[in-house]
Amino acid sequence: MMKMIQFNVPSPKNKSVYVQEDNLSEFYPFFHKHEEYQFMWIVKGKGTLYVEDSFHDFEEGDIFLLGPNQPHVFKKSIDDLEENGVQSVSVFFDTNGTLSSIFHTPEFAALLEFVTMSKKGFKVPEKYRSRIKRRIDIMRKSDMMNQLVSFFFLIKELYEVSDELRPLSVIAIPGNDEGQGRINSICTYIRSNFRHNITLEEIAERASLTPQAFCRYFKKHTGLTFVNYLNQLRIEEACQLISAERYESVALVAFNSGFNSITNFNRVFRTVTGFCPKEYYGQVKKRLQRHVS
Repeated sequence: MMKMIQFNVPSPKNKSVYVQEDNLSEFYPFFHKHEEYQFMWIVKGKGTLYVEDSFHDFEEGDIFLLGPNQPHVFKKSIDDLEENGVQSVSVFFDTNGTLSSIFHTPEFAALLEFVTMSKKGFKVPEKYRSRIKRRIDIMRKSDMMNQLVSFFFLIKELYEVSDELRPLSVIAIPGNDEGQGRINSICTYIRSNFRHNITLEEIAERASLTPQAFCRYFKKHTGLTFVNYLNQLRIEEACQLISAERYESVALVAFNSGFNSITNFNRVFRTVTGFCPKEYYGQVKKRLQRHVS
């Protein structure tokens, strides 16, 4: 397990939103977290983002939102030569800081709810990347008030497509209050049993809720529906089985990761990863061969 560092973002005291440009040989190499939200635009470089218990491949042009105190690290790909370097633009902001008074006005209530519900982060879908890059680029070139105005336009654009954004991690964020403890208990049970058949009725009964009430409760606390959460856990397991070269057949990987239907497994796998299982296996083999050579 990687050691996690509490990182202090060097943001100026006279700015509510801080834009940072980095042009380095490597991304910040340590698994870390910080109190601020962070938009990360990968201008140059490719590799893997490790966030909490999940991982996501990235390439030039990708944009991520990382939530406050969400552990993460960007690792450059082994086949991305060091002399190529990496380049990124980050936007840091804290809804509990100087932005709090603005976010808590009635006019910004919907945006605050959207940001609060995005604490587990997300990757900007490809079809919206150009719009979001343009907003970040405007912020990068602006000063003071114009930068702040552009920031709220950025949030508004993402709020308008919030139904299409998927959390980077499927684990519940730790907390001590009763409500957070309840969702953590539910998620722990699902993570321990996702390879078996878990029905909505079964998990709702464990939570002492009706199926309809459980669906609303679960979506509110995780940002995912119960089915999407379960499928993402199963696909992560399938990816690990394939990456560990235990890929004997599609049927075995599907069965060992909790799917009873190969057709459904293939469909969900492509939805989550963008590849069919055989294509994903091909990508894994290519990476291993490059590493060996």
